[in-house]
Order: sequence, then C-alpha cells, then structure tokens
Amino acid sequence: MTSNSKMQVVGLALSVIMLLTLLNSGYFFLAMLKLSIGKWLAFNACSLATIAYLLCFVLYKTTKRDYILAIPLLPLYYYGTMGMFVMPWNEANLFPQITHIIITLNVLWIVYVLLKEHKFEALGKGSLLGMIIFVPIFACIQGYTQQHMGEFMAVLQAL
Repeated sequence: MTSNSKMQVVGLALSVIMLLTLLNSGYFFLAMLKLSIGKWLAFNACSLATIAYLLCFVLYKTTKRDYILAIPLLPLYYYGTMGMFVMPWNEANLFPQITHIIITLNVLWIVYVLLKEHKFEALGKGSLLGMIIFVPIFACIQGYTQQHMGEFMAVLQAL
C-alpha cells in the first residue's frame, strides 16, 4: 500500500468517525433536548461544520477536485479546533471536546494531503470559497445564538 493510499484510508476513517460524532450530536440535540434542526445547527455549529465537511469529502472523492476538500477548512477550524480553547475541559464537556479533537484531526489531514501534494492553488481556492460561503453563515449563527442563549440554557438545565 502506497503512502498516498494510506493517507486516503486515514481520511476515510476520520470522516467515518466524524459522521459518528454528528449522529451523536443529532441524537443529543434533536432527541434528548427536542430542539429543531435549525436550533441544533445554531447551538452546535460544529455539526454544521461537520455536515459541510462530509458533503465536501464525498464531492472530493467523486469528482477528484482537490479544492473541494479545502472548502470546509474555515468552519472546521473555527468551530472545531478553536472550540477546544473556548469550552471548559470538564466532565460535562467530554463529548464536545472529543468531537473538537476529531474535527482538528480532520483539519490536519486536509492540510497535510493538500500540502504534501503541493496543491497550493487548491488550498487557496477552496479556502477562499469557504470564506465566501461560511463567513455570512457564521454571522447569522452568532447573532441567533446570542439572542437565544437564555432559551438554550433553560433547555439544558431542564435535563
């Protein structure tokens, strides 16, 4: 097995693990907290970033267009990697922090694959598209979350 095919297997494994974290999040927010899909994606923007990544990963695998792989880098980094530093490291946040670690491993995989193959143009093009797509979405999510944080906290405390 070549080094390149090993990295593709790693990428697939990381994507499957990320899908499992998405299913876990969906169960918690939709089944346990009984929130709508919109509220789930607003209050847990990591899930939105994960969905974007999984869609881009599938498109990357089917089209072989490298830039598609870089499109979700910004939301993955912003909500996943930076989430490790914003959320407290305690037992209540164990699953979210594990998810942040898994997201960060996927970010590192994307960057490694693109830089190893010298796909600088793909990295730039995908990152630019990601900014154009996701920065307005970030603004909407942040605004909604700030306006409805009391509602979210009340739902969490009712558990």
